Amino acid sequence: MGYVILQLALTIDNYIARLDGSVDFLDPIDDSFNNQFKNFIDSIDSMIMGRNTYEVMLKFGDIPFKNKKIFVLTHDVNRYTHPDIIFTDINIKKLVDQLDGNIWLFGGANLITHFMDENLVDELQLYTVPKTTGSGISLFNKHDQNNEWTLISHERFSDNLYTIYRKNK
Repeated sequence: MGYVILQLALTIDNYIARLDGSVDFLDPIDDSFNNQFKNFIDSIDSMIMGRNTYEVMLKFGDIPFKNKKIFVLTHDVNRYTHPDIIFTDINIKKLVDQLDGNIWLFGGANLITHFMDENLVDELQLYTVPKTTGSGISLFNKHDQNNEWTLISHERFSDNLYTIYRKNK
């Protein structure tokens, strides 16, 4: 069974994207964070994302992280093809059970909620930018899990804060 890490950036009012999916408020992420992010990417064996995140990612150009095993969860698996990506409608618990190593949960609030409902997120890595948007897509939708988390580390990058929490077992 893989170890699921939710790593993403968000505003101090808890938004991961605007309602249209854009993340323009994240530009620019402090350059001093680049080494930390590279180390994170190097530690990842596979990625799981939702269809919406995949479609937003395509707007930025070529698919990054091609050296990772990338899964896109979609109910319409026959609609999409890409040589470096596996499109699937497999149950997320079954998918996580089949994978080994570190899994980057790279998705929006709906996918995050599904993972939280199934109690599959092992670690949160949150890069908080000192901005507010007042509305948008929240980090968490309403979910069914009551979990306790332990702060593992925190680091300041300019005015941004990078925190890592591990779920208590």
